[in-house]
Amino acid sequence: MILRVLKDTWIESAQGGLRITARKKVALLAYLALDRHSAPRDLLAGLIWGNVPDTKARASLRQALSDLRSAHPALKQALVIDRATVALNPEYLTVETDLNLDDVKEGLLPAALSGGETVNDIFYGFESIGDRFADWVRDTRKTCSDRILTAMTNAASRTDLPASSRMKFAEAALSLDPLGEIYCRYAMRLATDLGDVGKALQIYAAFYSRMEAELDMEPSYETQDLAVEIKLGSADTSFAPSVAAVPNATVAPRNHGRPILALLPMQAIGPEPIDEFLAEMLIDNLVMRITRTRDISVISRVSIRHLTDRPDVAKILQRELSVRYIISGHIRREGDAYFLDVELSKIDEGLILWVERYEVLAHELQDAQSRIADEVVNRILPNLHLAELSDAHLIDFGHLNAYQQLLRAQELVYTLSRPKFEEAGTRLKQTVAAWPDFAPAQVVLADWHSLRVGQGWSHEPADDFAQLKISLEGALQHERRNGRALAMLGHNKAIFARRYTEANLLFEEALLTAPGDAETLLWTGPNLAFSGQEQEAISRLEHARTLNLENPLGFRYDHFLATAYFAAGQMEKAAQTGLASVVRNGLYTSNLRVTAAACAAIGQHETAQEMAARVMVLEPEFHISKLVASHPFRDPAKRALYGEFLAAAGLPN
Repeated sequence: MILRVLKDTWIESAQGGLRITARKKVALLAYLALDRHSAPRDLLAGLIWGNVPDTKARASLRQALSDLRSAHPALKQALVIDRATVALNPEYLTVETDLNLDDVKEGLLPAALSGGETVNDIFYGFESIGDRFADWVRDTRKTCSDRILTAMTNAASRTDLPASSRMKFAEAALSLDPLGEIYCRYAMRLATDLGDVGKALQIYAAFYSRMEAELDMEPSYETQDLAVEIKLGSADTSFAPSVAAVPNATVAPRNHGRPILALLPMQAIGPEPIDEFLAEMLIDNLVMRITRTRDISVISRVSIRHLTDRPDVAKILQRELSVRYIISGHIRREGDAYFLDVELSKIDEGLILWVERYEVLAHELQDAQSRIADEVVNRILPNLHLAELSDAHLIDFGHLNAYQQLLRAQELVYTLSRPKFEEAGTRLKQTVAAWPDFAPAQVVLADWHSLRVGQGWSHEPADDFAQLKISLEGALQHERRNGRALAMLGHNKAIFARRYTEANLLFEEALLTAPGDAETLLWTGPNLAFSGQEQEAISRLEHARTLNLENPLGFRYDHFLATAYFAAGQMEKAAQTGLASVVRNGLYTSNLRVTAAACAAIGQHETAQEMAARVMVLEPEFHISKLVASHPFRDPAKRALYGEFLAAAGLPN
């Protein structure tokens, strides 16, 4: 099935013979395809039928889903529905813009993209569905426009394409963003490179007129200077391979492009005195914990102490030390209470990415400062990753540094869409081959192998386990104190190799290395659940979950905790937490199985059957007997009970 979004919007069969044009049905599929592959029913009803009472909105949603599933066998396979959520398997529905982007990456400019008006009019007329959906339409237009613009700009910069083809891409990019100076200069340089100085100057004149008419301003000096150089025949027509800034050359090569962060001293404010050591103690804890994550590079606090009182400290850190992010804040005292305001900001854009306030009583300070440091680190890292990923989207994959390649690959992993997942594996292997000493990439590649087996997508699980072990051991060769690698290796030794003594030693070392890192805690939890230490597993995984509110892999945190509840016999909590994971990502088969079993255990048979149906859509060859035979529950009775509940949910033996 194809979702057409340029010019007009409809759903059609790739083989022909079917066209769905009913706007709200198309809107429903479009939202699932373009925004999130799984969504709560109430969210969808309110988003698309928000102008009618809730009862009628839910009834309209039910009818639309029924109509869509009966319209074509592919849609029946694509839509996985239960009482709480609606999920779309993206393998059954292709978005037209994705097809066009594939063409652009091959160096071909689709006719539909040659004029920017078609892209800027995606979902034309769908705003009238409702205010909330209109907001989503505007955001989606911007996202699609940015993706297409980036792809066309990268194509215009490819030296392996003929100059005439690159010229078409540059003109199409300028058509899409008529006030984008970078695209104007691309087109001017390419026209000059083709020997058509007249066209280059026409492009400049038209751009100058648009700037003057719409913004009442002139182009930048850089653009004006280029026009003068073209007139004089002295223009340099070469240009950078992408629109993104080249990383600062002063960054050490072994940094692999990791973003660099500086922590400024907490500023004491308010009339009541505050001991200086309190602020320093918190900063020291933050530095220690961030350094242990290995995700980013941290500037030594001592090395910037002499700069902290300067009003232009941020610009100096950016210029002299290539710092991109700063953590800063204030501490204020009111009697026995201390109030801490902590924020993460991005220097080059002047944006505050995250801010939080903490309140601590004086007698709690000694214990609370470590807890706050853990919470801050686990909150800022997802926000920092999102900011870096946004920048990485502006660069063709081949020109990304190691850290940016890792973020782009992880983004594909999180979808759990099989084609994108396999593409992620290819990219991760390329990154590891290009930067074999970049440990985080090896850790994520190991996780990819683990997920591949868990999803039932591995043709040779033994080979994936072997590659997983190689990747983690390779990461630890370069970063022995990588808590996540240690914990993940311990998890896989316990779960798959049944080498429990080795696993426990690795878990101990991981927790000593990164005691407050959510992902390290996560990987040490399941073995406790499977080995009869259910309450300790629940305690540890609940703590990891509280540290992980903004992680794209939150569905896994919910799943591991649901598994621990199931092992402890707390079936209602297991079902509730498993369903929370389903809402985050409805394509995670390991969680669908546990949730199906837990729901069956508490008599929620309809929900259990819905979970089982999802399992069979995603893993058609699944059989209970094969799973139970190799399941890591050490107690045979629990393995058997798990199998019985899976059977009660309707899964085949």
